[in-house]
Amino acid sequence: MRHPQDDLLIVYALIEFAREHKGTCVENHAQELATEIADQHGLTPIEVAKQLEERGRANCWEEDCR
Repeated sequence: MRHPQDDLLIVYALIEFAREHKGTCVENHAQELATEIADQHGLTPIEVAKQLEERGRANCWEEDCR
C-alpha cells in the first residue's frame, strides 16, 4: 500500500508530465489521472504541491522515521 505522500508525488509528476505534452491527448489523460488521485485525498492538483513534503521531514514517508 502506498503512503499518501507517494500519491501526492505521483500527482505532481503527472502535472509536470502534462505540461511537457501541452495540446495532446497525453496532456488530457495525465491531468485526468492527477485529478482523480488528488480527489481521493480531498485535494485539487493545484493544492498538491503545497501538501507534498520532503522525504526527510517530520512526517516523512518511512514508518520508523524519527
